[in-house]
Amino acid sequence: MNKRPEPTADPKPAKHKPIRVLIADDYHFYRYGLRVFLEQHDDINVVGEAGTSEDTLSAVDGIKPSVVLLDLDLPPEGGLHVLREIATRAPEIRVIVLTSLDDELCLADAIESGAAGYVLKDAEPPLILSAVRSVGRGGTWLQREMTGKLFEEFSRLARARREAPDRLLTSREVEVLSLLAQGNRNAAIADKLFISERTVKVHITNLFRKLGLSDRVQATRYAIRHRLVRA
Repeated sequence: MNKRPEPTADPKPAKHKPIRVLIADDYHFYRYGLRVFLEQHDDINVVGEAGTSEDTLSAVDGIKPSVVLLDLDLPPEGGLHVLREIATRAPEIRVIVLTSLDDELCLADAIESGAAGYVLKDAEPPLILSAVRSVGRGGTWLQREMTGKLFEEFSRLARARREAPDRLLTSREVEVLSLLAQGNRNAAIADKLFISERTVKVHITNLFRKLGLSDRVQATRYAIRHRLVRA
C-alpha cells in the first residue's frame, strides 16, 4: 500500500536585503533620532551620517548606500547640488528629500534634480519609514499633502507652454530664446547682444523656468511653435 507523501512546510518567503541608508542633515539630534528609529527595523541598515554636502558626497562614493535621506538645506552648497551630483556619479542610488518647505517649486526642483521621494520634516516617523521602504525597493514616495501642489505646478507649466512668449518673457529673454533656437551657443549669444556670457546663462535659466523647459531641444521646439524662428 503506497504511503501518501507527508506535506512539506511552505517555503519561507524570500527576504529582501536590508536597505542601506545614509542620513544627510546638518542637525546632529535630528540625525540621531532618525537613526535610532530606523535601526529598530530589521529591513533597514543605517550605514552612515553626514552633516555637510561635501561629507555626503564622500559617503556616497565610499559607502554606496541604496537610499540617501537628504536635507534640502544641507550646507554649504545645498541639497539640490548634492542631488544632481548623485544623479551624475551614482544614478542607482535613490534619494529622498527631507525638508520643511511645502512649496511646489521646491518640489518640482527636487524631482527635476533626481529625487525619488519628498518628505516634510514634521512627518511622523512611520511615514518616513514607509518612504524609505518604498524608495528603497525601487518605488517613489510623495506625501499626500504635496500631491495637490505637484498638480498645481504641472498645470502652471502646461499653461506656460501655451502662452505667447511675449506675455511670459521679458524682451531680452525673447531675444535670447530666439538666438538659442537658431543654434547659437552662449558665447555667441553674448556677443550678438553685447552682454556677458554669465548674463546669458541667467536669462536661459529664467526663461526655462518660466516656460517649463528643461533643455535646448525643447526650447527650440517652443520657439518654432511660436514663430520666433523658422523650422
